[in-house]
Amino acid sequence: MDLIIQYSIIAVVFIVALIYMVKRFMPAKKKKGGCAKGCGCSMSESGSGGS
Repeated sequence: MDLIIQYSIIAVVFIVALIYMVKRFMPAKKKKGGCAKGCGCSMSESGSGGS
């Protein structure tokens, strides 16, 4: 019985860590920016970036 509880806790910690890592290294899909960096900056349509 104790072994099942330990494995359950380990599984939960692993899943939480996995979700954290995926969110940390794949944030660029949500952001829509004008450049390829994925920083979310609002580049103008001209592409120069300046005025």
